[in-house]
Amino acid sequence: MEDLLKKISEYQLFNFLLSGTVLAFLITKTTPLNLLNDNILVAVFIYYFMGLVVSRMGSLVIEPLYKKLRIVKYAPYKQYLKAVKLDSKIDILSQENNTYRTLVAMFLVYALVYIFCWLWPEVLEQEWLPLAIAGMGVILFSLSYRKQTKYIAARVNQHK
Repeated sequence: MEDLLKKISEYQLFNFLLSGTVLAFLITKTTPLNLLNDNILVAVFIYYFMGLVVSRMGSLVIEPLYKKLRIVKYAPYKQYLKAVKLDSKIDILSQENNTYRTLVAMFLVYALVYIFCWLWPEVLEQEWLPLAIAGMGVILFSLSYRKQTKYIAARVNQHK
């Protein structure tokens, strides 16, 4: 377990575990769904995964939406990479920025789950629901994989 915790960055631990735990708590306390788990080890993995999903929603939904609405404006990626080499504080600020984006996504996911449970409580009992959730997971993480691969390629190309 110690080795596993060493491999997880503080950013990932804080960003994913915080948002996943808060989301599970809010959903459990305000909807018919119970996402809290008494087994601490199981709970940590569930909440971490929920936070990971929320983080991806932030990256793939909130970020492009906010860019399109001109709520945020990003510096060109090449400039960002050069600036990080000159000012290490930029990397910390970027991580904080991503945490805020994840929290926006967490509240959006919470609102959607709450509205869904309120408007269509009978859907929670449908047999197709797990398959629909799995399909959304495939789409979400496929898009995340594509986006991450693009970032890696951009960084590799910087060193040519």
